Amino acid sequence: MSTPRSPHSHSSPLHLEQQRKLAKELLRAARAGSAEALARLRAVRTDAGGPARELKLADAQLVLARDAGFPSWPKLVAGLEERDLAAFRDAVGRRDVPQVARLLVEPHVRARVNDPMFDFGQRAAHVAARDRKLTTLLIDAGADLNVPSDWQNGPFTVLDRADEPAARFLLSRGARLTPNVAARLGWIEDLAAMVRAEPSLVHARGGDGQQPLHEAQSVAIADFLLDRGADIDARCIDHKSTPAQYALVERPEVARNLLRRGATPDIFMAARLGDRALAEQLLDADPAAVTAVVHEPGYAPVPPFNIYCWSLGFGASPHAVAKKYGHEEVSALLTARSSPRLLLRTAIFAADARRVRALVAADPTLVASLSRAEHGHLAQAIFHGASEAAHLMLDLGFDPAAPGVDGATALHTACWVGNVRLVERILELGAVPLDAPDPTHQSPPLGWTAYGSAQRRAPGGDYPAVASRLVAAGADIRATGNLHGRTLIEMANGNPEMQEALRQFGAV
Repeated sequence: MSTPRSPHSHSSPLHLEQQRKLAKELLRAARAGSAEALARLRAVRTDAGGPARELKLADAQLVLARDAGFPSWPKLVAGLEERDLAAFRDAVGRRDVPQVARLLVEPHVRARVNDPMFDFGQRAAHVAARDRKLTTLLIDAGADLNVPSDWQNGPFTVLDRADEPAARFLLSRGARLTPNVAARLGWIEDLAAMVRAEPSLVHARGGDGQQPLHEAQSVAIADFLLDRGADIDARCIDHKSTPAQYALVERPEVARNLLRRGATPDIFMAARLGDRALAEQLLDADPAAVTAVVHEPGYAPVPPFNIYCWSLGFGASPHAVAKKYGHEEVSALLTARSSPRLLLRTAIFAADARRVRALVAADPTLVASLSRAEHGHLAQAIFHGASEAAHLMLDLGFDPAAPGVDGATALHTACWVGNVRLVERILELGAVPLDAPDPTHQSPPLGWTAYGSAQRRAPGGDYPAVASRLVAAGADIRATGNLHGRTLIEMANGNPEMQEALRQFGAV
């Protein structure tokens, strides 16, 4: 009888079921008297097969585990399962149908096909919803199309990310239609049937805690829901946003109709819709509305993390919105109601260097008059990817040590997005201590670099190069990554290339 080979004797990846089979084969070979098999077992258990201890499967499993570099069989099982599940998650995310099929052959992967292993507690079927081949493969492996995502602020269904053809297919395979999906897809007859059967469904909460009115695809659907008692100013759970705010950018006709029917307006609505009369009304009632900025506190109708963060953009101003959509009359009104300091910020974030120079020339004290919080806009701009605005602010002498997002400095946020040039400029100024932890996460710039390399992955970011610049400037490569005591290598978990770069720089 031949003896099973060590998994290190070839370069093919380990498979858990194969390892189980090899362990049984090794045990059979040893019991049959194979000297080689007995030698392998006794290398890890000296008394294996001796007079006081019979051969056990656990002995053979330990041999296979040690050969594979694991201290024990349970560690091998856990390690291979974790590896395969990570590979499955990545393959589903890439819509790699052949790789998903290969991985679903493994029982431990198939058993977890409904786990909430994706962002916001989504299941594999949610991520694959628009890919019929991948969805079919998952269904055949046991995916349940009616298990919602595990998202505390409002679970999503498999239909919430599906376009109409995908939704029809998913329904044919057993998915259940919700009033939110019917409203989003414009299926007014289906929606009407559901509401007639259960009138309270006009208030049903779906993904992110939205109600059907938040997702109304047309004026007709919005009117249908309002006529049956839908709350025109209901705020979703996750973004604290109203139906009109959700509709504003991509469904402006729905937003206009909701305003006509009594929805509460905000200055961004006037800017997006080009409604000068509404803008005047809002500014007369609240002159400070002109200073509103998406994601910044201070303007009650649009709290931080409002849906505008994603539809209009983090840091967007009403001025920028009016300009983007070509509404010159509203833009002129907003400019006329703005202070020079506000106009400076607006010009900076529009990357309008000529306008910035003109404002500073007209008032040379303008930058010096800015508050520390306004200097913190530099760190915020970098965090949200407004690099041109950030370079303008550095040219003007903004303080890179001023706290921005989570109280972090401009150096921290430049590290977060992997922006080498901004890191170099800030290091040249010497205004931010290299190892200063931010007040929220207690993470130094190197910690933001490591974590950003795995969690932010900004387009164009070069995280190893940023780490190299920091280390060359004297940053402590062995510093603790954050308040939880994680190392820099642990902070970069999910980006093996960055982890290797950190090791080369001396991280442990």
